[in-house]
This record gives sequence, structure tokens and C-alpha cells, in this order.
Amino acid sequence: MKIQKTIRHILNEDALQIKHIDTGLTNDNYYVKTEHYDVVLRMPKPENHGLFDYVHEGHVLNLLNDSNLEPHLWYFDPNTGIKCANYVEKAETFSIEYLDRAATLMRSFHSLKVKSGKVFSIKDNFEIYRSRIKKPCYDLDFVTEIMNEADAYTHENPILCHNDLVPGNFLFTDTQDYLIDFEYAMDNDPCSDVMSFITENDITDTEVRNQFYYAYFGSLPGPTIQHKLDVFEVAHNALWCAWGLMMLESHQQSIYQEIAALKYQRLCEAYSKTKPTKQ
Repeated sequence: MKIQKTIRHILNEDALQIKHIDTGLTNDNYYVKTEHYDVVLRMPKPENHGLFDYVHEGHVLNLLNDSNLEPHLWYFDPNTGIKCANYVEKAETFSIEYLDRAATLMRSFHSLKVKSGKVFSIKDNFEIYRSRIKKPCYDLDFVTEIMNEADAYTHENPILCHNDLVPGNFLFTDTQDYLIDFEYAMDNDPCSDVMSFITENDITDTEVRNQFYYAYFGSLPGPTIQHKLDVFEVAHNALWCAWGLMMLESHQQSIYQEIAALKYQRLCEAYSKTKPTKQ
């Protein structure tokens, strides 16, 4: 069995227990127990080959090696994306009661002000995803101007951002909180990460958003920052709508239809309140 062989190669011990972790759409994740280790093994799904730059992810993991943001890493293969890290016991993924702690964790990450040397262009990824969609369910042409504005913000003074702040990429425990899965981590404007978090967790309530802003920024955003957040809200919803449509065509799974539909709904809501200022 490939998992047994991989674990033996990484830890030089046989797997005593293997349990599939039912999270993640682009990877198969497993809890593995050996005589001396409890780990999570990430195995990228073969059908998603080419979606990620694992060499760059390895570079990012090296940059974050001393930050204690991620669980201890035992192994990473930049050619295959196979990754093995400590299993975190009694960890909870993001839910609304962890809102302030998520903001604190993100602020700590951004305060490192690390640069990876590669920019995460929402616009470029959006166009890549769209180019792979043969029969689009939604017309996304209307976001062009705002996508250009988001791209301009991204390139102004980028620092390392996560870019994929879904609930499962946060781990909260009684002793320490973690960010995990840096496949999309590249340089960006931190406001993009803020809106990645807001949109990926589908936080639409104004009071809850304001609570997060207070926890992250220390105050409510002024007009300039708020406009930037609004622009990134449109850009993120358009990006992941296109991603959902691309994945739906290649995988034919209803989860991708649901993602694309929700993202398109949120895109239209966000677009109605946002006007581009940069051409």
C-alpha cells in the first residue's frame, strides 16, 4: 500500500493505524500512527497535478521554519507535494467563536513581513481557471476593471500571504494556534488575506466583520482600506467561482457546483457596492 510505503520511507517505522481525514478537495489527508509518531500525511490527488508549485511551497515552508505557525514538519517532497507533519491533538478548525484568535494568528503571520519572491496574482489565476472552462455557467466578464485594480494593489508592496484561509486551514488548541497548508502562499497585499478569510468563511454579517476588523487592524478600516477590502472581496469571489467551475468540468462533483453558485451569488452582492477607481 502506498501510504504504508511512504510512511516507512519518511519515519522508518511501520504504520500501526491509518485513518482518512475527510477534509480538503485537492489532497487526500491521513492520520497515521506509528510506534513513536502521530502524524498527518498529505497526498495530493493525481487528477490535480499541475495546479500547484510545490517547489515554491517548500521555499515558503523553509521561510516559516522558525515561526511556529505550522505543526512540526517531518517531510516535504517538492516534486510530488507529499507532506508529513505532526498531528495536533484536540484541535478545532475555524468556527465563529475563534474569530478573534484567527485575526491574531493572521496578524502574527503578516507581521513577519516575509517575502517569498513570487506574487499571487488573483487576476492571473482567474484567467488561468477561466481558460480551462469550456462551458461556463456564469458570465464573469463584468469583473475585469475591479480585477485589474486588485492586481495593482497586489503588486504595490506585497508580503507573504496565505491566500487560502478556509476553515480547515486553521487549527486551534488550548496551548497554541496554527495555520496550515501553504500551497497557495505567495506575496500579496495583506488586505487580500483579510478578504480571503472573510469570503472563504462566508462572513456576511456586518457586526461580525467589524469584530474581525477590530481584532486584526485594531480599529475599523478607514475609507481607503475599506475600498481595498471591497475590491478584494469581488476579486476573491470571482476567482473561486471560476475555480469551482473549472473543477466541476474536470471532476463532475456537486460540491464544485455548490461552491461556484455561492461564490457567484456573493460576487454579485459585493460587486453591487464596489466601484473601481483604478484603470
